[in-house]
Amino acid sequence: MKYAIAFIFCVLLAFPVTGTVAVSAEKGHRPKVKLDQVPGIKGKYQLVGKADGLKGARQIEMIEFFNYSCGHCYRFLETSKRLHKKYKGKLLHKKSPIYWGQQTPYPAMAFYISDEQGVEKKFTQELFDTNFQLHVNIFQPRVIKILARDYGIEEEMAKGMQSPSIKAKVQSSLALAQQFKANETPTVIINETLKVTPSISGGSVDLMTDNLVVIFDSILNP
Repeated sequence: MKYAIAFIFCVLLAFPVTGTVAVSAEKGHRPKVKLDQVPGIKGKYQLVGKADGLKGARQIEMIEFFNYSCGHCYRFLETSKRLHKKYKGKLLHKKSPIYWGQQTPYPAMAFYISDEQGVEKKFTQELFDTNFQLHVNIFQPRVIKILARDYGIEEEMAKGMQSPSIKAKVQSSLALAQQFKANETPTVIINETLKVTPSISGGSVDLMTDNLVVIFDSILNP
C-alpha cells in the first residue's frame, strides 16, 4: 500500500461499509436453497442452464460475482488460488463486480479501469485490504483516487470514471448477476450451467472451494 495507508489515515475518517445481501449471508441468515443433481457431476450446486455437454468439458469457465464489502469474497481471493494451481490451463476465472443498496458503483468501475491498465489483481487486493484492514469506506471516489495515485494510474482512473464504456461494463455485470439470480456473494457460475455459493456449499468459502474442486473434477473427468 506504500504511502497510501498513512495518507488515507490522515485525510479520511474510517467508515464501516455495508452490503445488505452479502452481510446477511455472512451472519448466518442464509436463504434456503434447493440443490440439483446432474448425472455424473458430483458436488452441491443449483442447475441454471442446460447441462448438455458439461460432463467431459475440457475447460472450466468460472464467473465470480463479488462485492468489495463482502468478507466471503475477501476470503475467496485466497482460497481461489488453490483452484488456479490445481486447474492451471483448464480454468478461466472471470470476475464480475456488483454492488448493493446504497453502495456506489465506483469500486466496480475501478475494477474495469485497473484491468485495462494491467493492474486489476493488485488493485482489487488493495481495495479489499483497505476495506477490511483499514476499515475505510472504499465506496468513496476520493479513496479510490488516492489508491490510484499510489499505482500511477490516477489520470487513467479519473478518465475511466467518466467513460461510457466503463459504465456499460458495470451495468452489464449487474444485468448478468440478475440473470443468474446472484443474490449472495460470492456467487460462482460454472460454464453458464451450475451455480455455487457459500450457502449452497455448507456456509463457508473454504467449504465452497472444496465443493468446487469436487465439481470441477467431475466435469473434467469423462
